[in-house]
Amino acid sequence: MKKLMILVAILTVGITNAQREMRDMSPEQMASIKSKKMTLALDLDANQQAKVETLFLEEAKDRAANKLTREERAKLTSAQKAAKMEEILEKRIAIKRQMKSILNDDQYARFEKMMAKNAQRKMKGAKKRKGKRGNDGE
Repeated sequence: MKKLMILVAILTVGITNAQREMRDMSPEQMASIKSKKMTLALDLDANQQAKVETLFLEEAKDRAANKLTREERAKLTSAQKAAKMEEILEKRIAIKRQMKSILNDDQYARFEKMMAKNAQRKMKGAKKRKGKRGNDGE
């Protein structure tokens, strides 16, 4: 039992550190890694990979520039939050359109599946986090 607890503790520390490392990366590093993962998943050619990396670099720089702290987010009015969400959705639509122009039909279909899986995974994680905080709607 003691060994199991030690193993769980080591795994928890490892996962936490891996997540922290991604946050500490520069936009260039994140774009490079993301484009390489996409290349492996979708079998992109060199031209497509370069275009995707450029797109991801723009996205990463934009995210870094517009990142708000928890305190700043708390100070936003509901109208400001709605405008921010609208802006984020517009950017996602633009990225999706650009990806459609870069990828062929088969690659784009696989890209859509990947994005749907990621969205499901994020929703699942958000539900778990919400439950852990103890404010699950009550």
